Amino acid sequence: MNAAILAIGSEMLGPTRVDTNSLKITTALERYGIALARKSVVGDLLGDLVDEIRYAIARVDFLIITGGLGPTEDDLTREALAAAFGLTLRVEQSIIDKIEARFAARGWKMPDVNKRQANVFVDQQWLPNERGTAPGFHLQVDGGKHVWVFPGVPHELEWMLATYFVPWLEELSGGRSRYRRILKIAGLTESGVEEKLKPYYEHHPGELVTILATSAAIEVHLIGEGDEAAAKAQLATRERELLDIFGQRVFGYDDDTIESVLGALLASRNETLATAESCTGGLLGSRITDISGSSRYYLGGAVCYTAAAKSALANVDAALIREHGEVSEEVAVALAQGIRARFGATYGVGITGIAGPTGGTPEKPVGTVHIAVATADAHHHRKLFSQGPRTIVKWYSTQQALDLLRRVILGAI
Repeated sequence: MNAAILAIGSEMLGPTRVDTNSLKITTALERYGIALARKSVVGDLLGDLVDEIRYAIARVDFLIITGGLGPTEDDLTREALAAAFGLTLRVEQSIIDKIEARFAARGWKMPDVNKRQANVFVDQQWLPNERGTAPGFHLQVDGGKHVWVFPGVPHELEWMLATYFVPWLEELSGGRSRYRRILKIAGLTESGVEEKLKPYYEHHPGELVTILATSAAIEVHLIGEGDEAAAKAQLATRERELLDIFGQRVFGYDDDTIESVLGALLASRNETLATAESCTGGLLGSRITDISGSSRYYLGGAVCYTAAAKSALANVDAALIREHGEVSEEVAVALAQGIRARFGATYGVGITGIAGPTGGTPEKPVGTVHIAVATADAHHHRKLFSQGPRTIVKWYSTQQALDLLRRVILGAI
């Protein structure tokens, strides 16, 4: 079986929005061995939508559509489906009642325009949406082909996929047939990972291994297919082989982030952390506190952007700054030590550097960053050099700081 995805919305054809919903749908399809044959984005023009719907459904077993179910005049998904398949729309009063109740709960009166979202197809299934106002649809058309239609709002789509689509896929396919395991690796480039995998390739010729470079890690994707027990056993064996190759460079799996792994590690050890940031401007603290429950281990931080702030907030000696410069190993270490002492934390992290695009010198070019981790009786330092725009330098610096901290905690320095 194969499928197509159609994302509807003119905003995704411009420079400010991208279609991310299709990634969630593709994940579900892959899990049940359904091949994705086509993925398209079409703007809010009725004729274009009708043409794409007809084109796609003629070439696949089923079509998944997201977006265009809102209350405004440019939300044309229902009208396009009706035109493409000769369907008739009717008003479902229970949907109007539900929308009115949602507005009333906020003390508002429902605008009449929202009644458009109560239009459903005669003799077709509509899907209640517990996360929003627009229902979804499961249509059977063209001799039994299936069309699934979901809202474009991501948290609504996710709920509807889990509630309606995934159970249908499982029944259709007879159960899950493809399993994925992702190993996340820090401290190596994509080519470095590929180089280390040579013995693995020689041992397992022809097996599918995907290496993916992301902003947060290098990922190695393993795929197991067929019977669940056999597939998972094979994945476990391959995972152990990769752990033998990469060791402590593997920081997490699947949906893990380095900040979530680090947070769990600190919490399990009842240890705490404080941060002092210069060039990253609070990004490190922001990433740490993106994790729910981070107050268990993150005591706080300071953005020490100027020399005066470094002295005032992290007790860095002004003479040290004058001697070595703000961007130096000595100042990074002093930031880590000073912030750790100020908060009484188990670990202190200091970051100082030149994020650019201005401010560099021949001795310290743009992208030069020093990070340090301090404990009560030791410190560890890394000097980085990042190429790219300011945002990349800042992100890479926090990623390396988190990894250095992780390795210090694990004693893997």
